Amino acid sequence: MSLTKEARLERIGRLKSQFFSHRPGVCIEGALSKTRIFKATESEPMIIRRAVAFKEHCATKTITIQPDELIVGNAGAVARSIHVNPELSNNWFYDELDTMSTRPQDPYQISEEQKKCYREEVYPYWRGKTLRDFWNARAPEDVREMVAVGGVCDNDVKIECVPGDMVPALPQLILPLGFDGIRRRAEEKLAELDFNTIENFSRRDFWRSVIICCEGFSILCERHAREAQAQMSGAGPKRRADLERIARVCAHLAHNPPETLHQALQMVYFVFVGLFIEGNAGGYSPGLLDQYLLPFYEKDRQRGLCDEEALEIIECLWVKMGEQIWYWNEPAARHYSGFCAFQNIALGGLDTHGRDAVNTLTYLMLQASIDVRMVQPSLSVRISKKNPEEFFLKVAELVQTGSGFPAVFSDDVGYKMLLKKGIPAHLARDWAPIGCVEAQLAGRHYQWSSAGHYNLGSAVEFTLTNGVHLKSGKRLGPETGDAAEFKTYEEFRSALHAQLRHLLRRFSISQNVLEELHYQYLPNPVASMFTLGCLESGRDLTHGGAEFNTGPGMNGNGVGDFVDSVAAVKKIVFEEQRFGMAELVAAVKADFRGYEGIRRILEEDAPKWGNNDDEADAVMIELCGVIINEIDSYRGKLGNHKLPALYPVSSNVPQGMAVAALPSGRRAWRPLADGCSPSQGQDRLGPTAILQSLGKMPHESIDGGTLLNIKLTPQVLAGPEGRKRLSAFLKTFLDLDIFHVQFNVVSHEVLRCAQARPEDYKSLLVRVAGYSAYFVELSREIQEDILSRTAHEL
Repeated sequence: MSLTKEARLERIGRLKSQFFSHRPGVCIEGALSKTRIFKATESEPMIIRRAVAFKEHCATKTITIQPDELIVGNAGAVARSIHVNPELSNNWFYDELDTMSTRPQDPYQISEEQKKCYREEVYPYWRGKTLRDFWNARAPEDVREMVAVGGVCDNDVKIECVPGDMVPALPQLILPLGFDGIRRRAEEKLAELDFNTIENFSRRDFWRSVIICCEGFSILCERHAREAQAQMSGAGPKRRADLERIARVCAHLAHNPPETLHQALQMVYFVFVGLFIEGNAGGYSPGLLDQYLLPFYEKDRQRGLCDEEALEIIECLWVKMGEQIWYWNEPAARHYSGFCAFQNIALGGLDTHGRDAVNTLTYLMLQASIDVRMVQPSLSVRISKKNPEEFFLKVAELVQTGSGFPAVFSDDVGYKMLLKKGIPAHLARDWAPIGCVEAQLAGRHYQWSSAGHYNLGSAVEFTLTNGVHLKSGKRLGPETGDAAEFKTYEEFRSALHAQLRHLLRRFSISQNVLEELHYQYLPNPVASMFTLGCLESGRDLTHGGAEFNTGPGMNGNGVGDFVDSVAAVKKIVFEEQRFGMAELVAAVKADFRGYEGIRRILEEDAPKWGNNDDEADAVMIELCGVIINEIDSYRGKLGNHKLPALYPVSSNVPQGMAVAALPSGRRAWRPLADGCSPSQGQDRLGPTAILQSLGKMPHESIDGGTLLNIKLTPQVLAGPEGRKRLSAFLKTFLDLDIFHVQFNVVSHEVLRCAQARPEDYKSLLVRVAGYSAYFVELSREIQEDILSRTAHEL
């Protein structure tokens, strides 16, 4: 008998309840096995040591298959456990052993036995050998000082993590070849080597590492097959059939490419388990999954698979992807809050030849997100004028759920971004958003989408303080003159641009140090073997093995604060001369205490970004020009252009805590605006005016990604008419050539109830920035930032 909708949803309901019964916790099995391997392989090349450690973990880790699962596997021992990488995290993990379970943002449960084991067996070996240790020893003093104050430039994302930020070559390598097929290619390359060419020694090490990693994956598959068989003995008839199915799927994948939709989905998941085993990172993204898996679905349909059965296995994957955690130290968790791994799946858009790519799997995967409503995967859609109205309405139906999904991208702008990055036109249509909002060529591209964030609010502050960071009292910017003495807007503007360029250059230098350290100490054989170019060239990703290399991205925070501040100085101080620079500087330094009249003028009478105001929007256009031109002069380790980017994750909140009051009227230490969105409460003319302002930005030239958050009232999207309204709004978005938009559709009252009774709202999803998170797992500061956003009607 065919699977019914009711039976499918019952299974998914049980899986979700099981998910929420798990509190994020620590697994140190991988840290222990890696420590043992590294002690035993001191004379081996680093890439071999990392590959052997990967295989050892696959062979020794705890294998867990939970009730009702059809997709199986975890990087750690159990669901929602962090797989600790001591080569990255040793220092902070040791320091936080006694506090990580009680910290306010993203706590991890840890036992006393685990603490003892880490202190005695793991920490001593890795002390002085982590990427953080190497950074501290090599970064220039002025850069270290700027990073150390916190919130001006932050770079933990590539000190505590491997590169991440990738779409594996699923349709090109993984799905057609399987693990054994990739291993055989490496063996063939190895057999052809002539060691009279000196570079071939490093190629030998690379291909050996690929072979070892493939063996690890096969072992992992076989062990899951055996565990499923072992559980069959005590299972009831229905679960026994499930376990038999799991065992067949995993045993097949150990040495063969997938042939069915279930096998393909499990293969995809095993790939991501392997990536998380190799190294802690965000942005590991499946990419254009509705296109990649369509052949498997169509063959299964011919064999008798019904859509309820296809949807069930897709939804099992959706739940499973939520179990992976990108873990962080306490300060960095404020920047990447909510236990989110940023695994971005993109649906719809156009295919390689520029034709409508929407298909039956597109709709099934959208329905899966409507049904499951989990924090992962980070579901995105690429939309085009060539896509059917039915697709737009289905997207709107998902938005109506209030989950914050999907993120919506203009397919055409993403395509243009890849052209700017140097990707040939015949390949660029295969772009996919990864992580938050970063456009990447699927399967062929190595790109550090982010190496941290720089603070645009700090550039304004330093202009007013002659380079002094008011919170720390340290001079972090150049001396550009006493702002109280500025007589013309041009003086202010010149000082501002000098501060901004200084900030960008120091941020770039911090990235350069990190790229060099990754090049020397952190090869990634698993990520490399899943990227076209590496297997062929015998070079790791960090050594330029991929077909295309771009980045790192340089992420700016506080766009709205910068624009509103500069527009206020220009209009209120210099054009209207309502008060002078001396009064403004004094008011800002006093956090407007005693200067309430000045603050009221700045807030109420000055132009504000996001209202289709030409004066404010002109400041944004000039800001974009400065950022684009400055960053275009920078190069990464591999000689490639760095990328301007304007998206925050959740770092607009902690970076706001580092910035004093601003000429926009913003009070000291408050959150900055998120991404390219207007400052909180300053978008006064509705969502169409926001789009009109955003449409003036050169999105395709900010090819690291731009982000726009819009909060809508649930009532305006209710029912079929609400879906039609949103469909029309998205077509306006396309007409204006904006890259990205995403929606929060949840009432103020519901969020306040969730704050008061978090135990009743465990599954309440909200859009934070380029991702969704469970509202009750966010810190109070980030919750309040979400609440402060203006709710609009269409």
